[in-house]
Amino acid sequence: MYKLVFFDIDGTLLTDRKKMPDSAKKAIQHLKLKGIIPVIATGRAPFRIDEILASLDIQTHITLNGQYVVHEGEVIHQNPLSVESVKRLALAAEANKQQIAFCGSDEILGNSIVTFGQKGLLKKMIQQVPIAPPKKVMQLAAHYVGSSKRVRPILPHYYENRIIYQCIIHTTEKYDDYYKEAFPDCHFTRWNPYSVDVISKGVSKAVGIQKLIEHLGIDMSETVAFGDGLNDIEMLQAVGMGIAMENGRVELKKIANAITASPENDGILKGLQSLDLLP
Repeated sequence: MYKLVFFDIDGTLLTDRKKMPDSAKKAIQHLKLKGIIPVIATGRAPFRIDEILASLDIQTHITLNGQYVVHEGEVIHQNPLSVESVKRLALAAEANKQQIAFCGSDEILGNSIVTFGQKGLLKKMIQQVPIAPPKKVMQLAAHYVGSSKRVRPILPHYYENRIIYQCIIHTTEKYDDYYKEAFPDCHFTRWNPYSVDVISKGVSKAVGIQKLIEHLGIDMSETVAFGDGLNDIEMLQAVGMGIAMENGRVELKKIANAITASPENDGILKGLQSLDLLP
């Protein structure tokens, strides 16, 4: 019997247009009625999922790709990047004339377009450009603002005397090998052609899940996870049943136990029904 179900947000719970289907909301409420705990597992920072947690009445979440875990309001695990790593990442991004965001649990600072999202500006921009999918808007915006002529300075107060759990560097794939070789203590996950998430080496959503099930006394075989991106690979490999979204990355679908429909086509509902967790 499954006791925990983990849900990625973007591309899994949310459609390309950042909308949550009613079928997903109802499915999660049915899980709760059956005594199954729904858990958010995302690369987002904690303060950037408040609306989703409230709308679904979920109190347990794994954020920042496994670096920060909360159960019913209590922080049960946190693993920030080292001060040295953060400073070196800042210097490297500056030397390469790239944007970087420094993610804490309650604020994101930096010279990156990502920092606009916490102020609602990026969300408004997406809503005002209904012709293009938000993912495409994000890619174009990151590419435009990320050009070397437009990069703002990386100020020390963005990261000094702050606990940083994750960095986001706007860089093209040609820099992937450089960063991986220069920062062996960090784990890099690319989420679009212009951006990579940076967390501590050896950490992933799967590590956050392990910390949570140890806290709750649950076996990994009693867990399910839904995801669509490269940062979901370790999670789907770790849980008892890993389900990839049809719109997900090919690499993820190759290792998944099953594939469900896209969010637009009621993928969460259909995936849970396939496991006989919902009528």
